[in-house]
Amino acid sequence: MLQRLIRPVIIAAIAGSIAGAVSTATDLELPSQDALFRLRGPLPTPEHVVIVAMDEASENQLGVGQDLTRWRAFHAHLIQQLQRQGVKLVVFDLQFIAANPAVDPALAAAMRAAGNVLIGECVQKFRHGAADFFGREECSETNKQTAVALEGDTDAELPEQLVAMRQIRATPEIAAAALDSAPFYLANDAEGSKVREVWTFFDALADAPSLPVLAWTYTRQAAAAFADSGQSGSAWLTERRRDCLAAEDRPAPTGLGADFDKLLCDGDSRYLNYYGPPKTLRMESYADVYSGKIGDLRDKVVFVGRANRQFSPGKTDFFPTPFSDSRTGKMAGVEIMATQFANLSQAAFIEIPMPFWTVSGPFGLAVAGLLNSRRKRRGLLASALLAAGYAGFAVYTFTAWRWWLPLAGPLLVQLPLSWLLALAWSRYDLICERKRLLNFVRQVFPQWATFVPAAPGAWHAERHLPPTRPERDVSGLCLATDIAGYTAIAAQHSPREMWQLLNAYYQVLGHPVISHQGMIADVTGDAMMAIWCELPPAKQKLLACLAALDMAAAVEAFNQATPLAPLATRIGLHQGELTLGRLEAGRTSHYRAIGDTVNTASRIQGVNTPLGTRILATASIAAELEGIVSRPVGSFRVVGRSEPVELVEIVGRGDAEPNPAHSRFAEGLAAFRAGDWFEAIRSLQAALELDADDGPSRFYLQKAVEFRRNPPERWNGVVLLDAK
Repeated sequence: MLQRLIRPVIIAAIAGSIAGAVSTATDLELPSQDALFRLRGPLPTPEHVVIVAMDEASENQLGVGQDLTRWRAFHAHLIQQLQRQGVKLVVFDLQFIAANPAVDPALAAAMRAAGNVLIGECVQKFRHGAADFFGREECSETNKQTAVALEGDTDAELPEQLVAMRQIRATPEIAAAALDSAPFYLANDAEGSKVREVWTFFDALADAPSLPVLAWTYTRQAAAAFADSGQSGSAWLTERRRDCLAAEDRPAPTGLGADFDKLLCDGDSRYLNYYGPPKTLRMESYADVYSGKIGDLRDKVVFVGRANRQFSPGKTDFFPTPFSDSRTGKMAGVEIMATQFANLSQAAFIEIPMPFWTVSGPFGLAVAGLLNSRRKRRGLLASALLAAGYAGFAVYTFTAWRWWLPLAGPLLVQLPLSWLLALAWSRYDLICERKRLLNFVRQVFPQWATFVPAAPGAWHAERHLPPTRPERDVSGLCLATDIAGYTAIAAQHSPREMWQLLNAYYQVLGHPVISHQGMIADVTGDAMMAIWCELPPAKQKLLACLAALDMAAAVEAFNQATPLAPLATRIGLHQGELTLGRLEAGRTSHYRAIGDTVNTASRIQGVNTPLGTRILATASIAAELEGIVSRPVGSFRVVGRSEPVELVEIVGRGDAEPNPAHSRFAEGLAAFRAGDWFEAIRSLQAALELDADDGPSRFYLQKAVEFRRNPPERWNGVVLLDAK
């Protein structure tokens, strides 16, 4: 028992550890997130988020081309249009780094008058000096300097281990006019890795909040908290973040909600919950908003940024997401920013609810427990079904609760490893069992030791095996069938027609035998012999009777369907000792059932002809057999046997409707066996009045009339049959 408990634990521990190591060392789980997003499909988009896209149509209408600095001349009027609409907040996914004296005063005045405009800050990331530069397009070319150059040592080079980040703010005039500013960093990686996770705080930049977090904070009416501290929103968030990082316990609540406190004090990044493919969020053309064509923006949070909607491949500041493919293209950086803000507003980020081992542990134990069952194939199938169920549960939790449970590790690594480990362990058990068997044989039967394989596959038949017996004696039950009037039927058809008829007939006849665990021992002409052996006696009787009933029903259906003559099949059942063996006939051999039991079964089926029945069996077969309805039909001395056999008719299953004629027949049979011919005739006539087709009643009525006229000299109740 302890072994059966330890084995699943060991298999689960090994497979789970390897799966966890592979998942940690690689990006194995990332494709599974893509699959979960696609299985879940798009979500309803938040109505309060709108993107004003600096798209191709606006480039043509405003004549600005792709130069971002030329757009600045139109931003002041855009802000004024948005204020007329009553928007809640305007967020520019732009960095106003290079001064433009011709338009900056008007833009600053529009921002100052609106009082609800947030702007972005540039973040640059360096490694190896100027060799590796990462930053979004909005950082102007003049600011692409190495961090070393900023320190004045232009000949130095950053070591591989050092990664430097630099924050570049807007021009003083624009920065002073805006409500606030914060960075929003997306790595413009040449490998094109998908954007799944975004920063909430930049701890490497003095704990600065990201621009979506800043925008979300302003929409939560946190101005009172800022005013009390005399700080801007970004400075206040930075200070609260530092308090959380420095405190051993979580600091006092800010009063802005539990989700806000969690954002401040937990990790510095979150997994984005995308609402769908690129351009899923509401997106309006810059030119349409600029000209006043869009009129339903009241209380909306508007994000302004580059978002080419007709052709994004090859464009900068576009990033692949879990929904991206060759059809949908990449997603604009401003839409990713708006997605993060929407996730913050709805508390709808993708969450990893538990560590990998808390999932792989129970999953591995369940799989290993199923594989450790005694029936290995069922355990394998059950473990596969369990894996399918877990995959369905992971899809459901992702859709309903935004939980990202590991899929690739448990299903692609842990499950196959568990199968292999269970298979190897089973092989080891088999080898150990063979060794124990060999040791036992060597001790008890040393003369047989050379014939026992020490390992699977080590058996060699040529190693002087002892002779095998070609026969065996068993106690079994025989079922014999025969076709009434077969000779006359065969005379009416060609051999080819009879072959086709019998070929279909024996397929119908053999199926009930096989389905009830019987064995077809012989087929000769129109007769078939089936046997049941090596089963408990009661089960043999029940299975043989059920097979006989199914055969009778199948032949009846067959006769209705065949265009040739119907084959009236008689069935006889008898049990006793018999021999199963191979009979040598020249160069061929035949496997047969041999003995008096076989012959008697064949004679019993012949009794069906005078009685007008279909299935007859010796009385011992149906005695106390539940689920089978039978009735006694008398004692007969069949041809070739000196001892009479007591026979019963197998009428049907236990749920068969009772036939009232059978009780009157039983009265008539009792009177017949007692030699009371007058009473027998009366009862049997009454039975025929109830069922004119009852063959045994007709047979015994004829016999009773005959015996009343010519009584037998010595009557013992046994009917003598002089024909097969």
